[in-house]
Amino acid sequence: MLPRICIKFKLKYIVSVAITVLLLDYFGAFTHMFEADFERTFSYPMEGDILSNVYQLRHGQRPAVDPINVYNFSYITDCQHKCKEDDRLIAPRLVLIVKSAIENFDRRVAIRKSWGWEKRFSDVKIRTIFVLGRPAEPDRRLQSLIDLEYANYRDIVQGDFVDAYFNNTIKTMMGFRWAVSYCPRAKFYMFADDDFYISSKNLLKYVRNPVNYPEYLEETDEALRKLARRLSQTTNSNSSQQLDNSSVSSLNVRSKRQILNMDMELPSDVKLFSGFVFRSAPHRHRSSKWYISLQEYPWDMWPTYVTAGAFLLSHEALFEMYYVSMYTKHFRFDDIYLGIVSLKAGIEPLHSEEFYFHKAPFLGPQSYKYVLASHGYDDPEELVKIWNEVRAAGYA
Repeated sequence: MLPRICIKFKLKYIVSVAITVLLLDYFGAFTHMFEADFERTFSYPMEGDILSNVYQLRHGQRPAVDPINVYNFSYITDCQHKCKEDDRLIAPRLVLIVKSAIENFDRRVAIRKSWGWEKRFSDVKIRTIFVLGRPAEPDRRLQSLIDLEYANYRDIVQGDFVDAYFNNTIKTMMGFRWAVSYCPRAKFYMFADDDFYISSKNLLKYVRNPVNYPEYLEETDEALRKLARRLSQTTNSNSSQQLDNSSVSSLNVRSKRQILNMDMELPSDVKLFSGFVFRSAPHRHRSSKWYISLQEYPWDMWPTYVTAGAFLLSHEALFEMYYVSMYTKHFRFDDIYLGIVSLKAGIEPLHSEEFYFHKAPFLGPQSYKYVLASHGYDDPEELVKIWNEVRAAGYA
């Protein structure tokens, strides 16, 4: 009798241990033991002096080493006209490159009515495109709707690759390639998913002084309040010193321009790569959507990266990262891939709290005064409503 009890107990123990081991393995506990130290050992194909090859490529020379990674999918529609006027290339201040899922027609319409509206400012050139793939299975009806959308709006850049989540790196790099090929003179490029709220007005303020945004605007507001008080005192002085209304208005405009430094601009060679910056570890538990094996990525940390939902690039940063990507092995997570590329390019991502990884709480237009980008706007009607309210208050 006793031996049977012992055998059952041992079997239960063995089964329990086996289940525990399997669970620990499933959730990545053992995998972490074999991870390589990122700080000491990180390297990613290809290695060596790739920046000299990048320089040669950018200047039309034959590089010493051929690229290992080229996103050369053909275009179904390419929007070559977007950054041209009278067949000559123009230099938009801001290009909005929206990564959109092929079936999200309503979201694209809402963006065109709100933050993607190209004529938002009469004196600032803005261009908007939507980057799409193709249906996973042949779907004539869906493709014909996309063709019709392009015919109506002429803002669809569609690549000949499957529009799927794990092809987001391809979609992102198609956006890079389009910018380099067809809109190479733009000052800044804003990439965003189609479930984001964006303030183009705030972006244009941000690029004037990204390191001190929004503090420099708060200082400007205080300076303008002091200016208003001074002007009020001036106009209320005795008649011999009193300014007429046109003089006051002229002084007001000149002083505001001095305070805001409207002509201020980042140097053309600045490599700005900005958004919500993360430093995190790979997901090793197999249940995760973002599970990654040791074979695919053996290190214990990701490089510093910007969440790919919304990020801003200066002209020089976009070009440098595009050509560095040609010497960087493909990786299926687009934000991690861009983190690797920026590391190899020597470009440090700049963090801003005004890029919201989650949805920024909307407590009235004032709460969005400095917001640059906010995730979580998958309801097109809500996006248009909020954007219109914020715009009416002067913050969008």
